[in-house]
Amino acid sequence: MAYKERNFFLLSLILSTLAGLFLGADAAQITFGTCTPPQSEERGQCVHITDCPFLANLLASGTKDPAQRTLLSKSQCGLDNRVEGLMNRILVCCPHSEQKDKEEPRTTEVEGQQPGNLLPGSDVCGFLFADRIFGGTNTSLWEYPWMVLLRYKKLFPESYMFGCGGALLNSRYVLTAGHCVSSRDLEKSGATLNSVRLGEWDTRTDPDCAVQMNGKRICAPNHIDIEVEKHIIHEQYTPNSVDQRNDIALLRLKQSVTYTDYVRPICLPTGDLVRNNFVGYGMDVAGWGLTENLVNSPTKLKLTVNVWNLTSCQEKYSTFKVKLDDTQICAGGLFGYDTCGGDSGGPLMVGNTSGGREVFYIAGVTSYGTKPCGLKGWPGVYTRTGAFIEWIQQKLEA
Repeated sequence: MAYKERNFFLLSLILSTLAGLFLGADAAQITFGTCTPPQSEERGQCVHITDCPFLANLLASGTKDPAQRTLLSKSQCGLDNRVEGLMNRILVCCPHSEQKDKEEPRTTEVEGQQPGNLLPGSDVCGFLFADRIFGGTNTSLWEYPWMVLLRYKKLFPESYMFGCGGALLNSRYVLTAGHCVSSRDLEKSGATLNSVRLGEWDTRTDPDCAVQMNGKRICAPNHIDIEVEKHIIHEQYTPNSVDQRNDIALLRLKQSVTYTDYVRPICLPTGDLVRNNFVGYGMDVAGWGLTENLVNSPTKLKLTVNVWNLTSCQEKYSTFKVKLDDTQICAGGLFGYDTCGGDSGGPLMVGNTSGGREVFYIAGVTSYGTKPCGLKGWPGVYTRTGAFIEWIQQKLEA
């Protein structure tokens, strides 16, 4: 179903079942980005419809006026899937002059100043602001808000570059691969890890903006660069080993991160997910790594990969004298579809239903694969996060 058709259906459904709901919300107004309202030159904010009295009253009135119904449909700028009830989820592009109490909206956020040794629960981590999009390679502005870019510094001449990915775990820690912190390639290049970037989508622009399928333009907050205070590589990781076991590291940030819908942690596996080998699962990977044109993508891309049986994967990699074990996961193997240079350290993500919604967990960390990338029948190798839960928890400091 097309986006506009779906929006009109949602609004029509609510109009037919309203019966005088809502319009009594006293919660502080929050915004999901800037936008341009339909039939208006004025800038607006993407907010809950309850924070836009003019549109909320139109909806509550059950209007049958075609122009008003079209305005409602074209004003929709998203859905907030964190809350219960279709009415409460609707987001509209509301002109500043029409916003509730004409107050200055704030970016929706969850308190992020908690101690660094605490991990967020599934009520905070691992879920997305908007509906997911399947079947493509481009992500939307708000997809995978835990994705992190690692920024490296070279002294001669002084310059900065992005070289790996990672995933935000809590307000102070990022999970990445050990080889993204210490490797022969880094030594040769003279580059050292300097900082991380959060809330990024397109490295060419700041802020990042996109035109929705309903024609409305929405912008995310500016990205954030935070210096790395300390990096912690697994003690049993050997940078130049063939099999790259224990290829995992934590980065402690110099300052605490405040969560928004564009900067949010992913969940660590819990319960049965810790021991799951995920064979046959389809998992998501994302990043800014090399594309088929052998240049890094400026925008965040995504891909779905299928998990292999470890024995089958071992048979493939035995050619290179590689010995895999149950601390690793293999996934992918389709021609032209793979994680590649620059994606290292990024998360292998699995969705799981929790509390009535899909929550994402980090099942693996991108470790290595074939060169060139995307060879048919050759999966990529990932560090299995579930094997390192205790190690991660032991390393977290307040």
